[in-house]
Amino acid sequence: MLSTDQSHALSRRQLLMACGSCMGIGALGGYAYGSDFLRADDCNHTPLDVSPTDWPLPNYDGANTRTVPSESAPSPGLTERWSVSVQDIEQPIVTNGSVFVTGIHSPDFITSYDLYTGEEQWMNHITSGYHPSLMAGSDSLFLSQDSEDGEKVSRALATADGSEQWASDISSGHIIPALETGLLVFYDSPELIAIEARTGEECWRKKLDRCIRSTVSYADDAIVLDTGTDGDLIFLEAETGEHRRETDISQHFHPNNDDVNDAIQGHIVAGSERLFFHTFGGLLIALNTETSETDWVTPETHPEISGNIAPPELEPIAFSNDLLLVIESDGTDQSDSLHAIDPTTGSEQWTFEPEEEEDIRIRSVAVAGERVFLPVMEELHIINLVSGDIVESHDFDGYAQSVTLADSVCLVTTTDGIIAFEAK
Repeated sequence: MLSTDQSHALSRRQLLMACGSCMGIGALGGYAYGSDFLRADDCNHTPLDVSPTDWPLPNYDGANTRTVPSESAPSPGLTERWSVSVQDIEQPIVTNGSVFVTGIHSPDFITSYDLYTGEEQWMNHITSGYHPSLMAGSDSLFLSQDSEDGEKVSRALATADGSEQWASDISSGHIIPALETGLLVFYDSPELIAIEARTGEECWRKKLDRCIRSTVSYADDAIVLDTGTDGDLIFLEAETGEHRRETDISQHFHPNNDDVNDAIQGHIVAGSERLFFHTFGGLLIALNTETSETDWVTPETHPEISGNIAPPELEPIAFSNDLLLVIESDGTDQSDSLHAIDPTTGSEQWTFEPEEEEDIRIRSVAVAGERVFLPVMEELHIINLVSGDIVESHDFDGYAQSVTLADSVCLVTTTDGIIAFEAK
């Protein structure tokens, strides 16, 4: 079961600084809802076509569910189809039969590979001081990047050949996808700006006055903004930017303010009825999206924090209609574990623990139907979602970093490159 008595070493500086900045998880940055609001009356945005069997965003969808239709994954009995050698890449996205990747440490390129053969289709050099937010919709790739004069700009590229479709002078380190409405919502401190994804034209903007750490979209038409140590979650209409409501979750923050300035950590995962998130203080929380009330919290009480000792992380990583998958790690040399949680009650259904008790890290997971695709170190495990039993396993070279499912192909990125698995 989920442990409540473990702890891991984390310096006091890390604990204090983790929540004290307006720069969020990954490349997030900005502020939250303010009073100034402008909307362009002539903005004519329409939904972008996105195939459910593609993987158009880093976590599959704006809700970060990492759960695809069953037909997106290859049938049981996998075999390697192709591989390419490319190091230090971000989570690939897939659309229109192509795989798109950018670098982690040297993010000065976007490369396109054929999903079915691994053949390189095109490479586009970009200028970026950090890894860009790469996502896809219809026939376009969207990203933010640095221009030659140091100002960050946003661009849309054609998926077919990487040619530029439009460019904007919006300075942004992160894009909130609202593809169902045809919009991309950018941070441009101190404003939130929505643009029409097909044309790059501005649709609305809102002046902001509070720090944002992370965001999530759900139910096709809502954006949730996390204000970090303030403890407020702000719900906006994606199509208009209008304010829906706010809810304060700070009652779940750790009471030991001397050692941790608590906040939501990492991604929020959105289900149809709940938001799932974990805190620096060691809690996993399910918030009802209709009532804004907490449905459950685990563990039930805050773990103790003293000096440089922090509690284990319970990171929500994927959500299906039946189960929430959570990675537990404690920051020591003890191996990570994967837990399946009942999303309505928080009760544990099963646990996957690596055979090695030390130094095994779980970084990624994907769900298709009743199958969980779990890369761990130098193996890909396929696990039954209901029982937690391992159905099959496959070895590969290099250490696993991420898994992507699209159009009956399973892509595993490793320290050596990309491996594509298909059904035999």
